Amino acid sequence: MSPNKLKAKDLVTIAIFGVVFMLTYLLCALPAGLIAELSPFCVAVGMIPSGIVWTYIRAKAPKRFAILVQCAIFAIITFLRGSGWFVAVGILAGAFFAEILAGIGKYKSFRWNTAGYAAFAVCLNLGLFSLMLFARDYYYNFCIESGQSAAYIDARFSIMSWPLLLLTTALSVVGAWLGMLLGRVMLKKHFAKAGIV
Repeated sequence: MSPNKLKAKDLVTIAIFGVVFMLTYLLCALPAGLIAELSPFCVAVGMIPSGIVWTYIRAKAPKRFAILVQCAIFAIITFLRGSGWFVAVGILAGAFFAEILAGIGKYKSFRWNTAGYAAFAVCLNLGLFSLMLFARDYYYNFCIESGQSAAYIDARFSIMSWPLLLLTTALSVVGAWLGMLLGRVMLKKHFAKAGIV
């Protein structure tokens, strides 16, 4: 079997820590998400601490399709818990680009893994918020049907604009970069074992 192919133990690691990644992201992004005026920044905030888990998975399973499996778990659980299809699409699109970029560095380049995580952050941010600008009525009705208060939704719509979306997307890249740096510092030993440079 090729050493670059996922094995059963890799899938177990990815599944367990994929859920840990998701929970870390949600727990850290949630406080910002609860405040309408801060909600557009939740991805940028969540990418920093969850970057530690992302780097751990990259070090433990630096193999093809590991990112796709991890993010598929994230997308499925996110969709089942009531987030819109557009969020799941953003997650999966991010996984696709992250997989390509990490693959350029053969899953062992810190630089390319960081680029992949940044691409994931961009797609997640766009998946969460771009529909507010592209399809306002659809997004508004979805939020109402999902149980969000009209006051909260109105406050979010009142601040969302193209410049803000561009800003939060750029900040998501910064958050991803900081998360990867933090992960590399905290998981230096695991990186050395995996041969990630």
